[in-house]
Amino acid sequence: MAIKRVEFPAFREAWEAIKEAHADSGSDCNPMNMFLLGVSGVGKSFLLRQYEAAHPKIHTDELTVIPVLFITIPSSPTRRGIYVAFLEGLGQDGSRGSTAQLQRRAKILCQKVGVEIIFIDEIQHFLDRGQAHAHAAAADTLKEMLDLLGRPAVFSGAPRSRILFNHNSQLRSRIMTTIRLWPFDLNQILPLRGFVHALTADFPEASRQWLSSDEVATRIFFATDGIHRNIAGLLKLISKSSANNVAPDFACLKKVFERKWSPSDATLNPFHERFPMRRLNLQGEPFMPTYLDGDDHADFFHPTGTATYETV
Repeated sequence: MAIKRVEFPAFREAWEAIKEAHADSGSDCNPMNMFLLGVSGVGKSFLLRQYEAAHPKIHTDELTVIPVLFITIPSSPTRRGIYVAFLEGLGQDGSRGSTAQLQRRAKILCQKVGVEIIFIDEIQHFLDRGQAHAHAAAADTLKEMLDLLGRPAVFSGAPRSRILFNHNSQLRSRIMTTIRLWPFDLNQILPLRGFVHALTADFPEASRQWLSSDEVATRIFFATDGIHRNIAGLLKLISKSSANNVAPDFACLKKVFERKWSPSDATLNPFHERFPMRRLNLQGEPFMPTYLDGDDHADFFHPTGTATYETV
């Protein structure tokens, strides 16, 4: 099954918000910075990469124009590491030179190649497992760099990234909008069914309709906890299991799920006929909350398939 871009409502809404910030780039000294928040697997990095691909580099005889600069915050970031991340995002080697020299190179290159908007991924790496103060100098470095460039930035990270902005008022004051991407849930099953239907475009139509039916899609939710990446991965395994033109059925799906988790109680397989129809988020189960990000669904009930906006 080939990787597909599926523009469910949340994807389109976040795309339009980024597009608005991009269009405003350079219009004044108050860029439209935003925060893209969501648990791992809901498509934050994928969305940013897709937007970057839609605004590719332009190669000329003199230089390469880079309208969208994508950088990834390194684990345990330092002042130097921030400048290295900028240079690597620009396709440059950042291993040599003093910190001051790296800063100067990054600033000059960003201006020279015409950077219009900056995507900053994995922002939670500033937290050092919850200790925001540990990387305060690096966070200040990022703020200073963005101020020097005067271009809109999209900060992308896990829910715990909020701690960074709680501890750094100067960064927080520069965020105009927070966009939250959510996993699918069962409050509204239709967006999840539509997502499954879109991802199974290569399946025989009968199998596609069966997989996206209310009953099967509901069980797919429990098998993936509604996480987009988990759903895509599950469907890929189902596709491989059905490669011999054998239509998938519950026996097939049970075996596929066992590749992820084989419970001692067989009825806890979401595709078992006696599955209790509950989330597998208890101790020892595949979707138990982590101490870093908590429960993927517990903040509050939300409109499935849409982004949540928190305008500052």
